[in-house]
Amino acid sequence: GPGNGAFLFCTRAVICWWNGRDPGEALTLMATGDNDARKRAWRNYWASGSLHSCADAMGRNYDGAIGEFWKRRFSGLERGRRLIDLATGNGALPQLLYSMLGSDCEVDAIDQAELAPAWYRPDEHSRIRFHSSVSIESLPFAEATFDGVLSQFGFEYANREKAIQETLRVAGPAAFVALVMHHVDSVLVRVGREELRHHELLGTDCGLLRAATDVAPWIARIKAGERPTPAADASRKRYNNTLENLAEAASRSFAPDLLLDARANVHRLLARVGSDPSPVLTDLNGYADMLGHARLRTTEMIACALAESDIGSLASAISAHWPDKPVRVSVLRQPEGVLAWALEAGDQVIGPI
Repeated sequence: GPGNGAFLFCTRAVICWWNGRDPGEALTLMATGDNDARKRAWRNYWASGSLHSCADAMGRNYDGAIGEFWKRRFSGLERGRRLIDLATGNGALPQLLYSMLGSDCEVDAIDQAELAPAWYRPDEHSRIRFHSSVSIESLPFAEATFDGVLSQFGFEYANREKAIQETLRVAGPAAFVALVMHHVDSVLVRVGREELRHHELLGTDCGLLRAATDVAPWIARIKAGERPTPAADASRKRYNNTLENLAEAASRSFAPDLLLDARANVHRLLARVGSDPSPVLTDLNGYADMLGHARLRTTEMIACALAESDIGSLASAISAHWPDKPVRVSVLRQPEGVLAWALEAGDQVIGPI
């Protein structure tokens, strides 16, 4: 699943391309319940070793408002508590918990994707257990198993009604719930929308990757000793014009990272073309697939981000199940702008920073 993502300000997380397809295809995949593409996109992403759902989201794992929220939440935990982390990704929250509490806290971390976090050592982290291929809507735990339920950028991707039922089913009578979820007006979502608009310069028939794929064989033939032909010159001109259009769009954008990184990566690949273009064409196709998975993740993030009415409905639904427990919603923000919603329920509500 989407998994945890601690970030201050993240743009490269949404570098993406969906092979020229309509962005609505990602939403169709979500709506039809066909999760194969989603699982593949997230499995490949977590297999790359990223700790957060925001790639390149700073080396500073837990600076900023989101980090402070979790540190305050975890600093008040009693020793010996058992927690569950929903849609854990590569385990950013379990890792933070271990850094703060060591083995005094027991954590079960679930995700729909297949996981193998690079930081995780079963002998050292014996009280942390990862459960792959597990959905929030169907948790393999008995009732009232956990003292706390956590999720960061994951809960909002699930079926809300089923997720609430399962979350509160496995929560004990004195448990708390703490959820950090995408905000429809957050910095990350705004950047995601901007970068989805940039895909016309990358993934269409007139886009960068098509131009690069067309020009690579001509580069190979010229390197093999052939003289340039009018067709080769036309292909080179199309590629250069695409680069110019991309540079112009990047200069006007508040979030140009997608365009700048794609330009650098494609240019680096073309520089490797020899007399046989096949290896570079294979790499271009692989790069396109990787960016396609990333676009699906970004489209899904935008679709699942919560508006004020959504978070209000979620809070009301939890209150209906837990009428005697406080439920609090707050907005996590810092100078860059809004970061996320924070929803807390149970006996240990800490409130906003």
